[in-house]
Amino acid sequence: MSQQGNPGQVQTRSKPKLGLPSDKTMQQAVKLSIKLSKPICFYFYVDSLKSRVCIASDGEDRIVYKSDEEHTSPILSTYKVNSEYIVVTENTIYILSSGTPIR
Repeated sequence: MSQQGNPGQVQTRSKPKLGLPSDKTMQQAVKLSIKLSKPICFYFYVDSLKSRVCIASDGEDRIVYKSDEEHTSPILSTYKVNSEYIVVTENTIYILSSGTPIR
């Protein structure tokens, strides 16, 4: 919140709300994280909501791809929970929107 004008008067700026992963998705991701000893990362989450990333084939491997500089290690498994994907790579667990294009 920011204060503008007279002291005591608080005005808020309206920002678009960021859709968060569902509780069920988070619980499943945490279970996988504990079981596999891998961290959960949200690095590509907002970009997946805006269709700025995709799940792409890189030869025989599939990766989460944003650019030549920003992509994951090969995907080992993918789970769909509610409106999200839980993507397990060699090193990390990522949460993505289920609207993420697959190419």
